[in-house]
Amino acid sequence: MSVRRSDSGLGGAPSRRDALKVAVAVTGGAALGLTGATSAAAAVGRRPRNGRTLVGAIRWDAFGGRDWRIGAGVNRALSPEKYHFRLPFYTDITVAEPVLVDEGFDAEATGAAPSGWTVSAGAGCGVSVVAGPDRDGKSVHLHDTSGSGMAMMTRTFAAQDRAIAVRWEWKETAAGGWSRALLAGGSTTFVDIATRREGDATLLAYRTPSGTWNIIQAIADDSWYSIKVLIDPAPPEGGTPWVDVFVDGVRKAYHIPLLGSTATFDRLIFQTNPSVTSDLYVDNISVEVSEAVNCDANSQEVMDREIRYASAAGIDYWAFIYYPDPPLGLGRELYLSSAHRDKVNWCAILDGNFLAAFEANLQDLVARFGESNYQKVLGGRPLLYFFSNATPGNVARIRAKTAEAGLPDPYIVVMGWTAQSAADLKTSVGADAVSRYATGMNFGAAYSSLTELESTMWSDYATTAGQVIPTVTTGWDARPRYDYPPTWGPQPSEDYLRDQNDWTQQATPAQIAAHLQDAISWSSAHSANNQANAVLIYAWNENLEGGWICPTLHELRDSGRPLRLDAIAGVTRTRSR
Repeated sequence: MSVRRSDSGLGGAPSRRDALKVAVAVTGGAALGLTGATSAAAAVGRRPRNGRTLVGAIRWDAFGGRDWRIGAGVNRALSPEKYHFRLPFYTDITVAEPVLVDEGFDAEATGAAPSGWTVSAGAGCGVSVVAGPDRDGKSVHLHDTSGSGMAMMTRTFAAQDRAIAVRWEWKETAAGGWSRALLAGGSTTFVDIATRREGDATLLAYRTPSGTWNIIQAIADDSWYSIKVLIDPAPPEGGTPWVDVFVDGVRKAYHIPLLGSTATFDRLIFQTNPSVTSDLYVDNISVEVSEAVNCDANSQEVMDREIRYASAAGIDYWAFIYYPDPPLGLGRELYLSSAHRDKVNWCAILDGNFLAAFEANLQDLVARFGESNYQKVLGGRPLLYFFSNATPGNVARIRAKTAEAGLPDPYIVVMGWTAQSAADLKTSVGADAVSRYATGMNFGAAYSSLTELESTMWSDYATTAGQVIPTVTTGWDARPRYDYPPTWGPQPSEDYLRDQNDWTQQATPAQIAAHLQDAISWSSAHSANNQANAVLIYAWNENLEGGWICPTLHELRDSGRPLRLDAIAGVTRTRSR
C-alpha cells in the first residue's frame, strides 16, 4: 500500500495537522474546552501510593523513513542553520556554508550600483541603491524609461545541483510592468517569474515549459510582496523535480515543473522589460541550500544507540506511531530487530495508517502483545494508544482478537485535545483511559506557561474521564514548517502560514525534568485516576515540531553529553506514603 501519514485526513477524519492546531489553540492561558483547575482538584483522587511510574516517549520515525514526502521534508525543513540545535545526533551536515547570497543593501552607498552584482542598463535605464521606499533601510531601484532597453542586475553564486530556497521582496510603482526574476544555470533558465498586465488586471505569473504563463495571483501598484521559491532538482526516491512559489508566506504554486532538465543553478537575475517602462524595487534577497543536512536514521547502528541512550535515562517504553509498512515503519522494524530491544519496551499509537488494512495489521499487532518487550500495565495488560480513528467497532475487535490469542485484555487509551472530547470518546468506544498527544502555546510563550497549562490538564482530564495517562510536553515550535512547508496534506495549502507564530520558548533540561517530576508526583497523589501508573512524554523525536529528548548533534558536540536525557535520568520515579 502507499505510505500515508495521518496528516492526510484518511477516511474523512480530522487530519493530524488539524488536530495539532487545536493543541496550540491557547488564548489567555486557557486551552479550548477545558474546565477550571480549582473544580478539578476537588474532584480527583489524592491517595499517594508506592510503585515505580512507567515513563514512555512518543516516536515519530520520519527521520528513518527515506520517504521523499516525509523524510526529505524533514531534512529540508531543518536545513537552516537556526534550526541545527534541534538536529538529532545521527545527522550529517552535508553543506557547511549553505547561505549563498544574503543581501539587504542597507550598508550600500546610496546612488551606487549594488556591490557583488553585475549591472547593465540601456539608455534611459539605471540600477542603483536607494533609500526606502516606503520602508526603513535601502533597496535597489531598477529604473526603466526607455521602452527599448532594460535594467538588469545579476548575482552569480557557487553552482548548486541540490535543493535551494530563493527569497526576495519587490514592488513596482505601476504593477504589471513585466519585471522578471529568473533563476538560471549556464545558458539555461530554470525558473521565470514575472509581473504582467492582462487587460485591466495586474498579475504575478510563472512561465511553463511550453512557454505559456500561469497566473499566481493579482498584484497592486506600489505594494511590496515577499516571494519565496523552493526548487528541488533531484528529490529523493526518484521524485520529479519541482518548484514551489510562495507569496507573503502562502504557497501559491505547488510542484510546478522546472523549465530545463539536469538543473545546476549558479545565477539569479532581476530585470525590467525592454519594451515596457517600469520602476522596480528589490530588497532582502537570499539564496540558501535547503538540502544541507541528512537526518537519516535508517540503520541498525543508529537504532541501537537510541535504545542505549533511552535505557540509560530510564525511559521504560517508546510509543511508536504505528506505520504498518516501510518506509515509515522502518523505525519500528529496526527496533524489533535490535539485539538491545529488551532494554526499552514499546507500544503502539494507532491512527488511520493502521486502520487502512485493519484486520491484517491487527493480527500482526496482537502477536506482538504477547512478547516480553511489549509494554504491559496492571498485571499484564498490553498498553495501546489511539491517536485518531477510534470507533466502538475497532476497539471491540481489538479486544476480541486479543482474547482469541489467549492474552490479557489490552489497556486502551484514547487521545483527545480537550478533556470533554477525550472523555466522550472514551465512553463511546469503550476505552479504558484518556491522554493527549501534545500541548503547545503560540507567540513565543514561556515554557513555564506551557507546563503550568498542561499540569492543570492532568486534573481536568481526570475529572472528566476518570482514568488518564498524563502527557509531558518537552517543547513546541512549528516554525520550520513555515520556512519549508511539508509536502504531505492537501496542496497547495495556506495552513502553514500560521506556523510562523506557532512556537514556545525552548525548555532547559532542568525544566523538562521538573515537568516530568511533576507528572510523576501528580500520578502518585492521584493514583485513583492513573491506575496504569504511566506517563507519556512528547516526544522522543518530534524534532520538526519542537518536542524531543533524543540526543542532539549540538548536545554531544558541545557538551559531550545528552543533556535532556541526563536531566530525565535524575527524576525520581517512585513516591512512598
